[in-house]
Amino acid sequence: MINLKKITAAILCLLSLNQGTIFAAVKKEGSQMNRADICKKNYEMLFNSTWNPNVGNDPEMMEILQKYIFGEVFTVGNLDVKMRELITVTSLSVQQTLPQLNAHINAALNVGVKPLEIREAIYLCAPFIGFPKTLNALGVLNEVLASRKISLPLEKAGTVSENERFVKGSEIQTPLYGDEIAREMQGLPDNVGESVSKFLTEFCFGDIYTRGGLDTKTRELLAVCILTTTGNNVTLKSHIEGSMKAGNSKETIAAAIVQCLPYVGFPNALGALRVLKNVDGENKITSDFKQPFKFGEVNPYSKYFTGTTYLNMLCTKDDVWNSSIGNVTFEKGARTNWHKHTGGQILLVTAGEGRYQERGKELRILKPGDVVKIPPNVEHWHGAAPDSTFAHISIETNLPNNTSIWLEPVKDRDYK
Repeated sequence: MINLKKITAAILCLLSLNQGTIFAAVKKEGSQMNRADICKKNYEMLFNSTWNPNVGNDPEMMEILQKYIFGEVFTVGNLDVKMRELITVTSLSVQQTLPQLNAHINAALNVGVKPLEIREAIYLCAPFIGFPKTLNALGVLNEVLASRKISLPLEKAGTVSENERFVKGSEIQTPLYGDEIAREMQGLPDNVGESVSKFLTEFCFGDIYTRGGLDTKTRELLAVCILTTTGNNVTLKSHIEGSMKAGNSKETIAAAIVQCLPYVGFPNALGALRVLKNVDGENKITSDFKQPFKFGEVNPYSKYFTGTTYLNMLCTKDDVWNSSIGNVTFEKGARTNWHKHTGGQILLVTAGEGRYQERGKELRILKPGDVVKIPPNVEHWHGAAPDSTFAHISIETNLPNNTSIWLEPVKDRDYK
């Protein structure tokens, strides 16, 4: 028997079958639950059958794995049961463990995961594991749906036209990953690198990430689980960073990796947790970075930036104050796209070291106390130095006749 006070501060593992959502196990004074009790409740809710591990030809193994998965792993982290099953379905799809995939697709449906969500999780696997394995997993899904009398094919979820794939894909890819793949692929013969980089933008982000059913935050979390399953820690590092930029916390990513643990084994899961540990804090704003204002939330205009930036609006134009003033904080290496303002802009540098450049002119290094006056309709960019966090106050001038016009990302040769 395991005292739950020693394994977790709170148990968030029991699900209301009717609502399909997790509820906390409230412990009465002096009472405790053991992992068999937790396993029983979770197992019976997931699989709609009475928990009895003492059946079959290998009852001891079934008891070991069921108590471990549903009585222990399910108590770790802040994931609800629907996300746990979506992660499990994704990992099993990657591994091609099709009998277990069948069981967990049924379990996911039992706890309220929508058929479209399961399908999109499997679609997401294609850029990482290829089409043959993805089609195998889809075949299992469709068998389960047919057995449940769910009409096939499911509704279409594509949202982009043929000529929008690159643009729409870039709008998702660039804020999360910048142009790192394009840079890595440079120098290959016959422009192969350019082709592969374009395929990634159009297929992975344009065809897959833009689809309905799952949002980018969920797709990025599942991508971490896909790479944890394959053991590809080099690519995993980049996707953990992207997952954080998409809005997943370190705690959520850690819980997702642990959810994969029973299905991928300790070497892959421990390797992924080591990557997560090393990524955390990398290129983030540290406590020793001092600026006059709070850095605010992740910039809602991040699709027009490379890297991660934060925006704290200090004054928004209204009927009283004809002003738009914001505090913008840039992580190391982050910068705007090329852009212009029809009414101009003034930057007041408050912290760190930054960069500013107007089209056709020399790069300017920015330090605290610098003032940059940008005339109307002058194309320019600004951002952090490669090795320094940076902050400035942005003041829009000549309101209300001031519109921001965003252009292409800044190329590495222009950013120094």
